[in-house]
Amino acid sequence: MLENFSEQALRAVMYAQEEARRNFSPLVQPDHLFLGLLRDPDNAACEVLTSKGLDLHKLRAAIKLEPIGRRAPMEIAYSEQVQGIFRQAEAETSRFGFDQVEADQLLLSYVEQGEGIGIKVLIDSGLRLNHLRWNTLRLRYTKRNQAIRTASLDRFSLDLTARLEQGQMPAVVEWEPMVERLIQLLGLQRKHNVLMVGEHGVGKTALIHALNQYILDTRIYQQFAHCRVVFLYVDKMLAEAGTTDEHLYDVTSAIMSEIRQSGDIILVIENIHQLFLARKKELEFIITQQLLTLLEDSNTFCIATTTPHFLRTLDDQTIIRHLFQVLDVGEPPQAFCVHILKQWQERLETHHQVQISPAALELAVRMAPDKITQKLPEGALTLLDLAAARKRWQRGADQEALIRADRSLRQLVEQRAALAESASNGEAEALKAFEQTKQEILRVETQLQRYQQRLHNQDLILDAEDLLLVSEHPGGAN
Repeated sequence: MLENFSEQALRAVMYAQEEARRNFSPLVQPDHLFLGLLRDPDNAACEVLTSKGLDLHKLRAAIKLEPIGRRAPMEIAYSEQVQGIFRQAEAETSRFGFDQVEADQLLLSYVEQGEGIGIKVLIDSGLRLNHLRWNTLRLRYTKRNQAIRTASLDRFSLDLTARLEQGQMPAVVEWEPMVERLIQLLGLQRKHNVLMVGEHGVGKTALIHALNQYILDTRIYQQFAHCRVVFLYVDKMLAEAGTTDEHLYDVTSAIMSEIRQSGDIILVIENIHQLFLARKKELEFIITQQLLTLLEDSNTFCIATTTPHFLRTLDDQTIIRHLFQVLDVGEPPQAFCVHILKQWQERLETHHQVQISPAALELAVRMAPDKITQKLPEGALTLLDLAAARKRWQRGADQEALIRADRSLRQLVEQRAALAESASNGEAEALKAFEQTKQEILRVETQLQRYQQRLHNQDLILDAEDLLLVSEHPGGAN
């Protein structure tokens, strides 16, 4: 069973046997194997864990195993669970075309088998178990390709996959049919670059973020399992590349060369029509001498976005369809848009300090197409954001009005007291002023009660009525 195990993997198995004997167990259990992996800090499994900031000594110390018997057994065998881990590690090795079972494959199989105290210890340590395979494959890739440098690309791009893996980006609701279609197009043998075409607000960027989630969870083709999605800042590249065409050409050439050599990048270019339809002389270098060549390379992958309007112009003036598979992205179903709003709900509530009712989420989706120029789901999110902003502003305005009314009431009461003595002497003007002050006091008291009642009733729950109010004057949102 262990014929295809590397020296490090065999050492971990040997340590696992020692852990079982120390635990007076006749069988090597999954946690014994995990402890065995942790005993060799130089193996691939420990490298993955330490690369995520985990302390190996603390992990070992957190695993408390109760003795199985009273004395160490003479012979040690492997439990069915551990045998399953071995088989799964061998299948993992074969699946990704590796030569031998390494310690990191044993760690992956242990985690996927899902039994043992060590699983809880890893979760409590902050490790995202569903990203473990990607981290393992990334570590193997970087060790194998230490000579590759992407300094120019890193300067003018954003690694979306790394940001999501580090928890610096929120997860998105996956529009599964569209994400899976995007993945299928990336997997084509020829012309596998994808041009996503849709109006602003339909969620093209969210699809790219969802692709990140598929990569991190290894729900994608094996060839992309170690990849990262990189967003290219074309505007920044043009702005910082210098004033001469020669300098810009050198920067662009370096970036495209790094993308081509790295073999781990899915390039993202949003609003690609800005490049292809550019009239500036300096952009011609990117289009004619660099980008087109890169897109025609069978080993590079690119996702670009544009709108239906610009696609028609691109069809007339460029060879865009020769380079890209077109993926039409329309408005998502309304039920799916409600799920998207639920994902945003906590962020909106925190920002506006309100609670949003389920009815408000559903009504925002239904009303947005008629009230907001943006497409769903962006239009519904904007409408909900506007309603929450109005709710918060109205409460603040009422609080300020309450303070002003209370101050005015105190002044009027003082004024009435000052007029009382003159009015009691029968002076006509004083009597008239006194009565006017009394009426003004009644008016301000009524106003004060109204503000107090309104603030009392404002439990800061955003409901359907608030959506109806804001939709009457949406403020020209676009």
